[in-house]
Amino acid sequence: MIEVKQLNRSDQKIWDDYVNTSTKTTPYHRFAWGQAVEHSYGFETLYVGAFHENKLIGVMPLIRMGMPFRQKSLVSLPYCDGAGAVADTQKALSALIAFATNDLTKGTQEPVELRHADTTTVEPETLVNGQKVRMLLSLAASPDEQMANFKSKLRSQIRKAEKNGLTSTVIVYNDTDSFAQHMDEFYAVIAGNMRLLGSPIHSKTWFMSVLREYADNAYMVLVYKEKIVVGGGIVLLNNNTASIPWASTNAEYNRLAPNMLLYWAVLSEAITKGAQVFDFGRSTVNEGTYNFKKQWGSQPAPLHWATYKNGVQQDVLDIGKSKLRELVEQIWRKLPLSLVNFVGPRVRKFISL
Repeated sequence: MIEVKQLNRSDQKIWDDYVNTSTKTTPYHRFAWGQAVEHSYGFETLYVGAFHENKLIGVMPLIRMGMPFRQKSLVSLPYCDGAGAVADTQKALSALIAFATNDLTKGTQEPVELRHADTTTVEPETLVNGQKVRMLLSLAASPDEQMANFKSKLRSQIRKAEKNGLTSTVIVYNDTDSFAQHMDEFYAVIAGNMRLLGSPIHSKTWFMSVLREYADNAYMVLVYKEKIVVGGGIVLLNNNTASIPWASTNAEYNRLAPNMLLYWAVLSEAITKGAQVFDFGRSTVNEGTYNFKKQWGSQPAPLHWATYKNGVQQDVLDIGKSKLRELVEQIWRKLPLSLVNFVGPRVRKFISL
């Protein structure tokens, strides 16, 4: 018999032990993601587990979020690509979904959004333009072997960045002034880039919370031109997988190819830390970021996002851009950087994508 119930902070060890050994989970399933959301944005986290004979055989983290004075929704999980329900058996998976879409929302009628992500890649020819995927790369046993696996054009682009005088460094979280300075440097790059993309930026507290909660299961890479930070990324680890939820470069220095050195640095460190799969994150088939990630040898794995209302699955969730969103992005790009950095985090917390 499958028993589904909510867990709490005292259950973090058994939760993470399961997440860290399952082949179906992502780094976002770890207890740390929910804790970072709670600490930085104040939303409620619900950790739901499926048990068989007192053994945890499935997990489903959820965040209850929404605007003040409006109906909340349950999302698994916000701010990432894939962290829906996972379980050892189909029966346990169905029980988890039923618990979220019926038991947890009984009396509230809150919509539930589950973001499932395949861990198995498919042939690109089977996909259609506009489809959302995550891009996965099987890593070699060593950085040298990985470099040798790249096509000559890619190797030359990485060497170009190095010849242009760019360097990189790996940083792990510690509660010191030097780490705070590194975070300021990273934040300056990503905030400027997000403005160019027309998207509000997360708060600095959010990034700090993620790195603090993940501790040894995370690292940050910064790329320098002399003493100026021109690129940065944050990587999360779980089991044999490394995922990069955020990466940005300073557009003024893009001619020096900082993005090539940035991704080579994060891949090298992931291999050194024992990762066997690198998740480049969400992309749209045959668009710019998809082609950039594909050149590294990564293959697509479909994303399956769905919403439920009153226990009934709705039409396939559209995670593309609306006309209104495109208009807002155009306006956002024209606002002063100081204004978007002030307003952005206050808006971003309510955007689950």
